[in-house]
Amino acid sequence: MRKAFRQVIRIGAALVAFVGLVGAGEPVATPPAALPPIVFVARDAASGAAAGQIPGLGPHGTFVVGRGGLFERASDGTVRRLVPERRFVDVADPVVSGNGERVAFAGFDRAVGHWRIYEVARVGTSEPRCLTCGPPGLDPPADDADPCWYGDTLLFVTTRAGGRALYGNAPLTQLAWLAPGDRVRIVSHEANGVLDPSCDAATHEVVFSRWWFNPWRSAAEGGLTRDRSHALTPDSVNQWQMVVAALSRDSRGQPALAAMRLAAGGVIPRRRGSGVQPAPAERGMFAVTTLNMGLSPQPGTTSLQSFARRLVPGQRISGAAIADDAADAYADTRNLRAPGAVSPVVLADGRIIASLDPGGRGDFGLWLVSADGETRERVLDWPGSLELDAAVVPASARAVSTPSTRLAIVRDDTLRTFVYDALDLYGGKGAPPRTSGARLHVYRLVNADSIERIRDVAVPNSGRVLLQLPADTPLFEQLVGPDGRALRSAHGPAQVRGFNSGARGSRATCTGCHLGHTTLGPR
Repeated sequence: MRKAFRQVIRIGAALVAFVGLVGAGEPVATPPAALPPIVFVARDAASGAAAGQIPGLGPHGTFVVGRGGLFERASDGTVRRLVPERRFVDVADPVVSGNGERVAFAGFDRAVGHWRIYEVARVGTSEPRCLTCGPPGLDPPADDADPCWYGDTLLFVTTRAGGRALYGNAPLTQLAWLAPGDRVRIVSHEANGVLDPSCDAATHEVVFSRWWFNPWRSAAEGGLTRDRSHALTPDSVNQWQMVVAALSRDSRGQPALAAMRLAAGGVIPRRRGSGVQPAPAERGMFAVTTLNMGLSPQPGTTSLQSFARRLVPGQRISGAAIADDAADAYADTRNLRAPGAVSPVVLADGRIIASLDPGGRGDFGLWLVSADGETRERVLDWPGSLELDAAVVPASARAVSTPSTRLAIVRDDTLRTFVYDALDLYGGKGAPPRTSGARLHVYRLVNADSIERIRDVAVPNSGRVLLQLPADTPLFEQLVGPDGRALRSAHGPAQVRGFNSGARGSRATCTGCHLGHTTLGPR
């Protein structure tokens, strides 16, 4: 143990020199026993124009470039580098393959000039291999991050589709798929962006966060408006939802997301119903909640939450006590030294490795936290650097097959559409009352400044509406009365407050008309 302790201190000192920091910090505590090997990154704190961002968190922090290194902490507490010190300017988001042999990660190579996904062998010495670099002269001016393994296939987020989010002007991130021998394929069509995919081996689904925001609101006089003073209610929704989707292929063999639904939490209460960096667990998941759940321009204080796999508020495990009511006397979100928590990963026994900042100084280290948050123990905390993005090496090789199921095609002439099956727009708790003469308006996003109405259909008293809608494009719905004004639900206007999209040839089902989510799976 003493040798291991000296090894940790020696590498910690080397890292201080690496990140260009000075000054002495407190020594690293004796590491906890009985932990599997853990891959992680150690990075500089964000500075300059990016000051206030947490590297790797949110739409503005994901592509922050500082300096960092990729490491592995062995079970005995010794630490070694996985890539040479000066190979990359910065690194982020490591994930270990199911057989434990490879590590995929995001790396910023100055010669490339953008974030790309690389892989490196865990054991031995090998040169990292770029998985998402294009041919010389044809590499797109875009960034890739947040990889996760699904068998031999990689899922990650990318800005290759172009565009900007509808809020904060952040680069628009979409979910991408890269199978062996194939090219990068975009599989999501979000209006604001996605982050933090995690492949759930237990369900063969992908969990990720998407930015739920719609600048168009139901107007008091009918129709839609972007002017807050003309809106039916001034309230808006700007947050990151945790969603889950099946991975499949359409009739052309193109990978697609199907049956997307909320994974946990919900819309209300907002800060305890939202999350980023979701980490699936046996009975639910853990995720990061922030003071500003839109995460733009900055996330604010952070908290680690435990969520059940149903639409109930999360429970705080560690980090800041973030309340939905900013005036809550028991919340410490306005405290300049509120603790922070990010980057959770779940161990096989249910405990969590997370990056905690107990002192609220922005200096994150790796900590072991019990599933209920009652106990915590420091694992590794080098002075002056941020230890982030822990990834656990599996105890034994596990095979996760890449999905091959094809989506059911509704009809041959629907290859560019999907079926939208609203089982009952008046169903569910808090839905609007059944209204004679009601109509459903469906809108498509044209660009960041305009939308168009593509459907205007009568809604029967049963509430059942069955439509064919354009696939692979952001859409939202509004339920209006005979006067053209949005009907009211318990949570406000009966309008989807974000955007949804459907894969070609798929069937999307929902019930109720509320703030725009569904808990229904595939039918």
